Amino acid sequence: MRASIIISVLALVLTTQCFANKKRILQKDITRELAGMWLTRGKMTFLGHQCNLTLVPKFSFWNLYYDGTFTCPQWTDIEGNSKRRCKIDAVLKAMEQFLRKGIAKGLFKYREATDWLNDMRNKSRLLPVYR
Repeated sequence: MRASIIISVLALVLTTQCFANKKRILQKDITRELAGMWLTRGKMTFLGHQCNLTLVPKFSFWNLYYDGTFTCPQWTDIEGNSKRRCKIDAVLKAMEQFLRKGIAKGLFKYREATDWLNDMRNKSRLLPVYR
């Protein structure tokens, strides 16, 4: 009887950890996709909502830093913020924080985010190849 309880608890813990890892991987993939949109087009759309990214360079103790803010103002008041020395790192961290807060508030579901990411990847595969 004790062995079955230990096995049940172990299975529950491992399943929970596996799902948490999937969420983190999805969050990183969405962040990369949004950053790619920002770098190539200058604008981003996440789950059908227009999102904005602002980067403000600032000096602090003779070092250059970037304050990043990621928002989707027509959708939610959640903000992702970051302060980093590297421009792209400030972008990624602000987006990651926005996604973390959105997931925590229940703004979107794991399945919706997965479907959006798959749609974006499929669209990029359909682009014509120029030679």
